Amino acid sequence: MGSVLKSLLLGFIAGAIAMVTVHELISQWLYIHEYTTRIPWSMEPSTLTGYPQIATDAVLGGVWGALFALILGAVPRGSMTLRGALLGLIGPGVLGALVLMPLVKGEPLFLNQDINLIWPFLVTATGFGAVTAWLYGFLSSGCRLP
Repeated sequence: MGSVLKSLLLGFIAGAIAMVTVHELISQWLYIHEYTTRIPWSMEPSTLTGYPQIATDAVLGGVWGALFALILGAVPRGSMTLRGALLGLIGPGVLGALVLMPLVKGEPLFLNQDINLIWPFLVTATGFGAVTAWLYGFLSSGCRLP
C-alpha cells in the first residue's frame, strides 16, 4: 500500500476512534453539567445525513483524521498530542464547528458570538485533535508507544 494511502487510512481510523470515544466522553461531561444540549452517542437521525448521529460523527471524525494525517506526514515526529490539540482547535473547532457547519445549516457564523455556545465546541475539538494525532502516531509507528 502506498505511504499516502496508508497514512490516510490510519488517519481516518484514528479520527473515527477518537470521535466515538474521547469526543463523546467530553460531550457527556459537558451534557451532564448542562454546558451543552448535545446528546452524546445519539442514535437519532443526523440533520446532515439522515443516518444515526454517532455514525455521521464517526465518519466526520475519520475525514478530519485523514486530513490530520496529510498535515502530520507519513512518519510523524514531535509531540503528537500537542500538535493534534492545535490542529483540533483550528480545524474541527474553529473552521468546522464555527464556520463550515453554520454555513451548511444556514445559521450565524461563530454561533452568533455567544461564548457559552462556543467554548464547549472548542474544548471537544481540542480533545478530539489531541487524541486523533496521538492515535495516528501510535498506529503509524506500528503500534509502539513513544
